Amino acid sequence: MREVTRAEKEIIREEVRKEFPNDGMMQEIHFIRQVHYLQSKEMSLDERLRFYGGERRKTSV
Repeated sequence: MREVTRAEKEIIREEVRKEFPNDGMMQEIHFIRQVHYLQSKEMSLDERLRFYGGERRKTSV
């Protein structure tokens, strides 16, 4: 897992404040989504599943 720097977090925080200026909940949700994206974007599918606490399942379609 890649470590997100303080500078990156500050940039993300500023972007989400602009995108959701009057909605603290949406700011937090979007902030975490962006941080998780940066942390996991270079992971394999199995690594991402472990990161998010899921497991691989076969579909029955």
